[in-house]
This record gives sequence, C-alpha cells and structure tokens, in this order.
Amino acid sequence: MKILLAEDDAMVRIMFRKIIKGTEFTLVEAVNGEEALVKMKSEEFDAVITDWMMPKMDGIELISNIRKRFSDPPYILMVTAISTDEAMKKALDAGADDFITKPFFRDPLLQSLRNGILRSKQGKGVSKIIASRNTTSRRSMIGIGIASSTGGPQTLMKLFPDIPKFTNAAFFLVQHGPAWMLRSFALRLQEITPMGVFIGEDGMRFSPGNIYIAPGDIHMIIDPNSDVLRLIDDPPENYCKPAADPLFRSIGSAFGTSAISVVLSGMGKDGTIGSGYIAASGGTVLAQDPATAILPSMPKSVIDLRIATEVHPIEKLGKALTNVVNDLTSKPKLRLIATGN
Repeated sequence: MKILLAEDDAMVRIMFRKIIKGTEFTLVEAVNGEEALVKMKSEEFDAVITDWMMPKMDGIELISNIRKRFSDPPYILMVTAISTDEAMKKALDAGADDFITKPFFRDPLLQSLRNGILRSKQGKGVSKIIASRNTTSRRSMIGIGIASSTGGPQTLMKLFPDIPKFTNAAFFLVQHGPAWMLRSFALRLQEITPMGVFIGEDGMRFSPGNIYIAPGDIHMIIDPNSDVLRLIDDPPENYCKPAADPLFRSIGSAFGTSAISVVLSGMGKDGTIGSGYIAASGGTVLAQDPATAILPSMPKSVIDLRIATEVHPIEKLGKALTNVVNDLTSKPKLRLIATGN
C-alpha cells in the first residue's frame, strides 16, 4: 500500500521512513501541500499523511484541495503538533479522516493507517441482512439513529438547526472519532439545538427530546427490554469503534416501524447493514444526497443497495426528517401507544 507524506521537516520525514520500514507500506514524500498535489496527479495513493504548518500550501489547504479535486480520494490523516480541540475541528471540517497529535507512538499510527485504508476500500457487497421480527412499535417514542464520519461534524451542524425538539422522538448518534473530540463536538451541538445533548453511558435512561452520542472507542446500543442505553466492548465493525451498524440493528429491533436511520457523509459503508435491518423492520431510511456530502461513500452505499427510503441534499434533510417524524406521529397506533403511558 502506497502512502504520500506531506511534511516539510526533514527530521520528521526520516522518522516516518523508520516507522514504515519493514511494514506493508511504501512511502512517497512531499515537502508541502503543493508538491503533494502534483504527485497525486500522476500517482495513486492509498493514504495521505499531512502536517499542518507547511510553506506554499499548508495541510488544511491540501486536505480541502484533495476533497475538491478527487472523486475517489485516499484516506487522509493529519499528524500535527497543534493539539487543541479547535485545531481538530478545523482539520475534520476540511475533510481529514483522522487526526493524530505529535509526539505519537508507532503502533497506534500504523493501526490508524491500516483501519483507515481498509475502511476507504470497503466494497459495495453487504452480507445478508436478516429481517427483524419486530414490525410494530413496542415503544412510546420514535427512535432515530444517525451515522456520520468524515465531514460529519459540519454536516450535523447543518442538519440539526432544522429539527425541532420532538416530544416523542429520541436521537442516537454515531460520529466516528476519539472520545475527547466527541465531548468537544457535543458542546458545539448543544449550542445550536433546543434538545439536550448527552454522551451515552452504560445504563443511562433515554427519553424523547434528547440526543445521545456514542462515546469514543466503544459501541452504543439500545437495551432490547427497556429505555436504557448499553455500551458494549465488542470488536470494531467496518473498521470503526464506535460503529453505526450495531446501534442501527438495535434500533430496528427496539422500535420496529417507528425506527428511522439517517446516513450522512463518511468513508466506507458503516450504517448500511444497520439501515437494512431498520428497513426490514418496517422503519424508514434517509440518506444524504452524495453530491452534497464531503465524502459520499456511506450514503452512496445505502442508496446503491436501494435501502434508502428517501434521499435529500443536506440543506433539505432536516425538514425531510421532521416530516417523517410527523407522519409517524399521525399514525393511530403511535398515538394510542403514546397516550397509554
């Protein structure tokens, strides 16, 4: 697998050569973003590692240009000494798939590369989706699962201002990323929505009108027998942890026809199999129009497999989701369940 390193510091380039030596990777070097883009025009790469502060074209500009110029971009990892939450936000908003601060350890870096490249190369084939037997709602609320990855934070910041605080719907969100980034993102999200925003905890009771974000490095699911969140330390799925598929499968089982999944910008196909479970349970699957996604792989996978019930550009997706919730609310069976509690 071929990696392009954009790094102006000669000593850091030497360090990367030592890290890569003896692995399955080969390294091509560029001293700034401008040179990296030139190399990308003539060679194909499985991953790009970029520093932030470089002459002529810095890492943020490089990432933005890759996203604009290449329809099938490689996995992009920013490695920088700038370690603030705001720095990570800016890098991820530009389109980086992951963010590692200097100094770093060899093994976690190599694992990030392997997982990222494998996720970017996930094919369209999806294993058999088994239909849930729950085709009616056993809950007094609607369960909405949202999956987002690369480009997700800024996409979510566009989605939620158009969504009111529902009294009969709870949101469950998987945004790929480390725990500390997710905590920072939760604070940002709280500023633009009237709903409560919480990082999920094992045993936490969920209720309508709130958003629950899966914490870093562990899967979050819905307890099958109660309105409680469960955190499970199972292996990664789709090379992600947390992953949307375990959450979506549990939402399909728990909410049946009152289950909704929303698949947003991201690399790979996380959320596809889980959306299949929700569709098989009689639920609704919404996908972001790939043309409006920073990285279209995740919503495109759902659309290509004809799992999506509706497809909308991000500017219209919040209102479309609101309409689906309102339609579900108007169904007699949901009103009867809600008024019976």
